[in-house]
Amino acid sequence: MDRKSICSLLCAMMLAILLISCNDEDDYDGLSPAELSGTYSNKLSAPANGDSLILSYNGNTFIGKDVEFKTDDGKPAHIILKYVLPHDTETAISGVSLTAGSGSYSFSGGATTSTGTAFHYLGSIQTGKLILELSDITIPENWLTMNGTWYVAHENASYYNVDNGSMQTMIGMLYNLVGGKLVSNLISSLLDGLTFQADGNIIARYAPLPDSVRIGSLIGNYIKHPANDWNASPPNLATYYVDDNTSLYVIPQIDMIIRQVMINRQTKANSGDSSMENALLAAYQKINTWSTTGIKMTIRESEDPAKGDLILLLDKSEIQELFALLEIVKVFIPEETLNAPVMDLIGNLIPPQFVSIAAILLKGKTFGAILNQLSQELNTIPIEIGIYLYKDKNIN
Repeated sequence: MDRKSICSLLCAMMLAILLISCNDEDDYDGLSPAELSGTYSNKLSAPANGDSLILSYNGNTFIGKDVEFKTDDGKPAHIILKYVLPHDTETAISGVSLTAGSGSYSFSGGATTSTGTAFHYLGSIQTGKLILELSDITIPENWLTMNGTWYVAHENASYYNVDNGSMQTMIGMLYNLVGGKLVSNLISSLLDGLTFQADGNIIARYAPLPDSVRIGSLIGNYIKHPANDWNASPPNLATYYVDDNTSLYVIPQIDMIIRQVMINRQTKANSGDSSMENALLAAYQKINTWSTTGIKMTIRESEDPAKGDLILLLDKSEIQELFALLEIVKVFIPEETLNAPVMDLIGNLIPPQFVSIAAILLKGKTFGAILNQLSQELNTIPIEIGIYLYKDKNIN
């Protein structure tokens, strides 16, 4: 081959390479894979790119999540949902076809996770922004979804077995004397039912306590609300999944709860007090792990149908986590209350026949000291606390 032919061949090869390169750039429609691949977040704790993800769950805003998007060539993509669907640490969606648009790509499809949750997805991506809509979400059918809505047994809402009925410890005495009845009436006053939706949402039918009601007054009776007082909680505040129809895992969506608290607070007069924000930040750090692992509860069939059809029972380990929040609770309690003798605060709530033994056990301790003692005893005594539920609303 002569020199002229060699030069012509080299020029042709260079031209072909140039054309191929130009075609690849055209395929990206101005967006290279490097611009698209990454983790998109809408967590409250996220840095400046905290609004890079717009996520909806069955048509409702869902914050507090990360979604990873990967593409090597701007054609198929790999999407990883992180702690978005119930029971799934990560949900991988592979081979997602991308359709090029003006400065963005769109995609859609359906999938079923390894744990059995089916869903559809629709979205678009551009530089620095991922929009993802999840719809038609259906978790595996379970004991709770089969009935749908379960109703609180208002006359006997709480199940409890604290220190085997003993009153030799602080927790045992307080709960068995006044706490059990107080908790039962508080639940009955605030909660009318729980709906376990097929998409994994828990919707509570609730009512706030009237401003005139003091918590201590609930030791006697619960508040009987008129029907129009009950409201449905917003979606995506708590999700769930069931394992073997014996264990319920409730997943509090912490960012969504904080968002809702702040929305609710904006409807009230601003007191200028930053304690709420400080407590919420502390709570976020304490219980953020629940948004990944869930709060484990045992589903137990009631042995007494007159009290309820089933019991949702907290594992003791989960209750210990709840008591770890006592330091946060103290934020809302005035200093003078923490330093006040506890008998001055609850003495009139204790049944007369138990006042003398309560005075001996409390021994003039302050309310703050009692909170500290409760935390210590929780680690050593047996505790079972739960809620009775009926399949049908047969008790008002």
